[in-house]
Amino acid sequence: MKKLFTHTIIIFIIIFVFTLDLNAQKEKKKVSKSKTQTNNLITNQSSFDKQSINQSIQPSISIVDKDAEVVVKGVGITRDDALKNALRLCVEQAVGVALTSETKVENFVVIKDAINTRAEGYISKYEILNEVPFPDRYEMTVKALVSLDPIKADFNILSKAVGGIRFLVMYDDRNITAGDVANYEFAVERINEFLSQKGYRYIDKKRFDELKTESKGILNDIKPTEESYIQYLGMKADAQFIIYIKNIHTISKSEAFDTRTSSKAVIECKVYDNCTAEGLGTVVLESDWKSASGLSLMPAITEAVSIDIPDLLDVFTRYIGNWVNNGTPFELRFYHTGTYRELRELRTKLQSDPDFGGDLEIVSFDNFTKLNCTFKNRPDQLADKILDYADAIPELANKKLDVKYIYGRQINFAPANVTLEELNISKP
Repeated sequence: MKKLFTHTIIIFIIIFVFTLDLNAQKEKKKVSKSKTQTNNLITNQSSFDKQSINQSIQPSISIVDKDAEVVVKGVGITRDDALKNALRLCVEQAVGVALTSETKVENFVVIKDAINTRAEGYISKYEILNEVPFPDRYEMTVKALVSLDPIKADFNILSKAVGGIRFLVMYDDRNITAGDVANYEFAVERINEFLSQKGYRYIDKKRFDELKTESKGILNDIKPTEESYIQYLGMKADAQFIIYIKNIHTISKSEAFDTRTSSKAVIECKVYDNCTAEGLGTVVLESDWKSASGLSLMPAITEAVSIDIPDLLDVFTRYIGNWVNNGTPFELRFYHTGTYRELRELRTKLQSDPDFGGDLEIVSFDNFTKLNCTFKNRPDQLADKILDYADAIPELANKKLDVKYIYGRQINFAPANVTLEELNISKP
């Protein structure tokens, strides 16, 4: 009897445990099904949201009277970056519409890019339609009303001011070891390749090498500084803007508790307006980090150029874009013209002329005196005005000033009977 009772208890426990396990399995299936349904709902909702966003960010443009209504998506690291990017893209879309008949103008692409940097001057109002923060970026959809007439007016101003802009990409081989020359040559070719793709005019490397060879004797005699070397060769090449590759090197860092090392290529570039001998800044081009053991320098140089060259060119286009409001910068050089007093009287006349602006500072050098200014018209018209004003000043009129050389926005004056060997430059 006791034995039967014990067996009964054991059977009861087994049935109880089995029932609990069965219920647990059913509950688990129910929870799993619930989670699946919830995940499907979330996925569907997420897909719906993405689809809605994608539909709202398709670039579109419509003309309303003399304005363009544009919808674009901007992307940036921060919210402010995304907004700036969106507004600039709005202007780019409007510029494409406003300037369809101007594509044959010399340096059209440079001028168009300069106008694109002036978003604040053309957008009358805008509205943020949607914004989405991501862990690594911010996206924003914007609708803006862009005025077309000011774009056309500024294009006309810049088309007169810019003229025959050409870029020169160079390095100073006097300071480069023989083993590194190939890397600098490669970097020059990659930047020139990008300029070509953009439609910018540039000095072909082969032609520049010929100019260096032609100038070798003169440069060895005068032993120029780095800046005068750049200016001389830029002038010889008839290039108004210079991209000077100052240095190419790699940098490394330790990672994963010093168990591995990563490296990247760095190209340090200085940019110049060679007509006015003005440095516009330094831009660093960098590749992505790579395993130090797997870093090949030339592919890394290519990557650095492709990543950061737009920032470098943006320095030039913003600089040109500012000419709309401030006038075009010129450097006037006077050789054998006399005293500071005589040029001061010329400066006074320029200050009273509304076409002139800028600091109008007079600076004397060993063989010439220069005066930097801005002017709201073409270089030949500026030269005419200078000669007319000089003829009205007795001391300068006696010298019979004439234009000896026009290099972009640098105009060189000297008495008509004077020959300037330093300006005996043959253009390419």
